[in-house]
Amino acid sequence: MELLVSLGSVRDLDRLRPRIARLDELGVDGVLLSDHLFFAPGGDRNAAFRANDPIVVLGAIAALSDRLRLGTLVANIGLAHPALTLRHFAQLAGLVGGDRVIAGIGAGWNTEEFDALGVDMPAHRARLDRLEAACALARALFDDGIATLDGPHVVARDLPSAPTYKGRPTLLVGGGSDRLLDLGGRYADHVDLNGSSRRRPLSRAQPLVDDGARRHATTVDDLVEAATRVRAAAAAAGRVPPICSVVVDTLTVGADPDPSLAGCPYVLGGAPRRIADEVAERADRIGLGAIVLPESPDLELVVGPLKAT
Repeated sequence: MELLVSLGSVRDLDRLRPRIARLDELGVDGVLLSDHLFFAPGGDRNAAFRANDPIVVLGAIAALSDRLRLGTLVANIGLAHPALTLRHFAQLAGLVGGDRVIAGIGAGWNTEEFDALGVDMPAHRARLDRLEAACALARALFDDGIATLDGPHVVARDLPSAPTYKGRPTLLVGGGSDRLLDLGGRYADHVDLNGSSRRRPLSRAQPLVDDGARRHATTVDDLVEAATRVRAAAAAAGRVPPICSVVVDTLTVGADPDPSLAGCPYVLGGAPRRIADEVAERADRIGLGAIVLPESPDLELVVGPLKAT
């Protein structure tokens, strides 16, 4: 099973260098970065958390490691033509090879980011329509090197993939709605299983709060059902089933998780051996091909047992 790490905030290259060296020494397989402009949970944008540009940071990591896989979880294609985002992944693939690049794309959900740019955030269905068109564009560019689409959301007229590269990137999507899972099965190489939309909808007023509550309410059985749906959609499309993964939000080595979250697939806690056994059991039940851990001081304690399972 592939072991990936969700990288925290990056402030300067000098402090990034030892962090990447540590991950290399631990033998993790790759790093993933989120894509946001900012978070202002209290409403004060002057005090907002200002996020990194994931592609620029991934380019720096590519210069610091000759083995780590590099990806996004996920890049927002709702703010510009998706070809501009896909081009970044093509450039990374040209530098390090497509087998090291995970092109994670998503529809966008943070209302404030759209508002700050003067862009109307479409309804959920329209955003997924656009994401599906972006996935079709990615498949054409990554598989064939050129794409033609003429739809209401994405237009490409004999658009060549640029720059040229060897080996196609891995296309990743993530989510928990039935529509997203079906889309992932039809187009993606990797699907990250997010909280089940049946547990709680995301409101426009407080999407971060709602997403956290949804994830905490999601069970392993929910993800078994989700992964089964992804594989069924892939089979119906005549495709190889995508890798499925989960992102761990909370890792507490040496301390048991809150009893109310003991069955949550995004929470791990306890002794390292217990954590490894729990991951193995969940991976077997759900059919996981990857797990994403937070960048944590405890990684040294858990990576060995996890890689040994």
